[in-house]
Amino acid sequence: MGRFKMDENLKKDSFVGIDLVSLDKIFESTPSCLKVISGEGLLLHMNPRGLDLIEAEDMASVYRADVYSLVEEAHRNKFIAFNKRICAGKTESMIFEIVGLKGSRRWMESYAAPYTLSNGKVAHIAITNDITARVESENEILHQKQALASSSRLASLGLFVGGVAHEINNPLAIILGKLALLEMSIEKGDIEKPYLEKGLREVIQTTERISEIINSLRMFSRDPETDILDQYSISDIVNETLSLCSENFRLNNIDINCHIDAAIKLSCHKVQLSQVLMNLLNNSFDAISSSKERWVKIECEESESKVVLMLTDSGEGIDEEVVAHLFDPFYTTKELGKGTGLGLSISSRIMSQHRGRIYYNNASPNTRFVMEFPKDAE
Repeated sequence: MGRFKMDENLKKDSFVGIDLVSLDKIFESTPSCLKVISGEGLLLHMNPRGLDLIEAEDMASVYRADVYSLVEEAHRNKFIAFNKRICAGKTESMIFEIVGLKGSRRWMESYAAPYTLSNGKVAHIAITNDITARVESENEILHQKQALASSSRLASLGLFVGGVAHEINNPLAIILGKLALLEMSIEKGDIEKPYLEKGLREVIQTTERISEIINSLRMFSRDPETDILDQYSISDIVNETLSLCSENFRLNNIDINCHIDAAIKLSCHKVQLSQVLMNLLNNSFDAISSSKERWVKIECEESESKVVLMLTDSGEGIDEEVVAHLFDPFYTTKELGKGTGLGLSISSRIMSQHRGRIYYNNASPNTRFVMEFPKDAE
């Protein structure tokens, strides 16, 4: 058997050359926590490394202690169910947080299997490792990604800030003008009720338009941490996003055609989906603002298995060499100062989090991006 040939002199009753005393010493000195837990969650055995992790003086001080009380409250019920499954014969792993006897917190990753005790009862035996450093590192990376996403979202909004201000100023001017005319008519004493009602209706409608724009701004700039997963009308999300940039498109003579059935709904994070749309609209605006033919079309289709949202602009497509890198972080074809190269990369990550995908459709005669959401993600 090559290198692993057994020594002829080993006794037949030995354990591959390692006696049980030596094996016990290995368990005691291992850098991992080794523990045995009863079906009721009581600690039956733990090696020195495990005792250090839970901040216990020795095994005698925690023998038959309630292990569940050490698990952080947010993970406790999940851990109890995990222990019951192991004692019922399952072999599983779990990541959870513990709070030591002296208050220190640690993230643990446990690999557990059923173990039959001498009394015939089945317990939970596990190798558990301290992964606090790994979890903290992953959380830091996640926070950095979220910060980049927020920065990119606000940067994409920045392109249209001038148009938003213009779109708010215009209704304000209309309101002031209407109210001034009504005031003059009242002072002259020649105002009639139908004229007054018509003027007030126009003021109310214009005020509601401003309110819509402000609500869209609040929605788009909202902290992603508060962006809950819920059922939303895709038409509403698209219209709210367009309210932030439609004025800039109009001022640059770019037509926007939007045809979406208001009944089509999707389970999604509203702010995140709006960010994907804004990134695509931003790219279209930059690409076609100097073209002869300028239009953007947004469509949505629904089937039994998926929801498809498409954004097409009047561009004549994208070169194959560029397409190969479209979703790479920091890749951009825009001139210096006009793009971060993060928009499509972040959009792709957002779509993956929704169990969907975003891609460039090279079969379209014009520039088209497609967002697909599986129905079973709802």
